[in-house]
Amino acid sequence: MLKGALLILLPIFGFAVSFYIWNKVHRKKKKLVCIIGKGTCDNVVKSKYSKILGIDNTLMGMTYYFFIFVAAILFFVYPQFVSFSYASLAEKFVTGIAAFASLILISIQLFILKHTCEYCMIANITNIAIFLVILF
Repeated sequence: MLKGALLILLPIFGFAVSFYIWNKVHRKKKKLVCIIGKGTCDNVVKSKYSKILGIDNTLMGMTYYFFIFVAAILFFVYPQFVSFSYASLAEKFVTGIAAFASLILISIQLFILKHTCEYCMIANITNIAIFLVILF
């Protein structure tokens, strides 16, 4: 029951953070200011690493969170899907890729850009948390 609740709440939270970044930076064209630390998050969200294959990371994140949320609802309503090995394997694979990509993006912030965006970090940690909930 806790696992199901987390798999519904974490994607909602991740979507909200990603939407906030996208809305502020790309829709309203405003500067994203860090709450903690120095500088702005713009150094991260407007870097060359903010897109993968030409698609903005925030848009990919919102899409990912939406599908994880829908899958969690389906698994909650139809629990027999959880025991279906291909569905479970696909869920682990997709969330594993997202967690791995998040670790790469965290590393880029820390070691290449040498700037961090706490909103991006929260989204990345949310991805890792979703993977861990699915895994265990």
